[in-house]
Amino acid sequence: MFKQKLLFVVLGAAIAATYGTAAAQSPAKGKAGLSPACSANAPVRDYLVTVGEWDTVPKDREGKAVAYNDRGFARAANSKLERYNFDPSVIIVKRGDCVNLRIHDLKGSHHNVTIEGTEIGTEGAALIDDAGKVLSKAVARANPNAFEGPEKLKAGEFVRGEQVAFKFQANQPGTYRMICEVHTFVGPKGELRGYDDKGKPVQGPMVAYITVLP
Repeated sequence: MFKQKLLFVVLGAAIAATYGTAAAQSPAKGKAGLSPACSANAPVRDYLVTVGEWDTVPKDREGKAVAYNDRGFARAANSKLERYNFDPSVIIVKRGDCVNLRIHDLKGSHHNVTIEGTEIGTEGAALIDDAGKVLSKAVARANPNAFEGPEKLKAGEFVRGEQVAFKFQANQPGTYRMICEVHTFVGPKGELRGYDDKGKPVQGPMVAYITVLP
């Protein structure tokens, strides 16, 4: 009887230890390895990222615009084939670094930025001038560029000519996707697409990668 009780105690302790370990590790799941607050002594890395665009109107040898196929979707003649991108598209930092990002919209009426699996992005982030002075915030608002759409911006969206700033601390090694949701459709398995579920082009996918080294 004593041996049986001892066995149950040992098994119970092992299960408790396993559960405790799993519970302690659970916050790290879902790529929660980036935090919006940086510790005071963290090394600081500053990056300027610009938003650019590649575009073309496919033409035949005589220079006449022609219909074409874009990744399985038929497009009409004179329609513009576009791709938006972040430059640089790869950022490499070390674990523990505090990363300051300034993102300047040069092309495209509006964008936003989110780092997948984290709470990091441009929603409510500071809109700054070239000296770093805060002008306003990326909140839901009327488009300051009245000459182009959309008329109203969602929280986190910024427009051509604006510069948005946000930061995070890299706490866990790994590679994180930084995407513009305006120009990316995320498929059911997490794949990034340039067309939404109705076949409408979103000029994407617009993605950059943040790699955190151990």
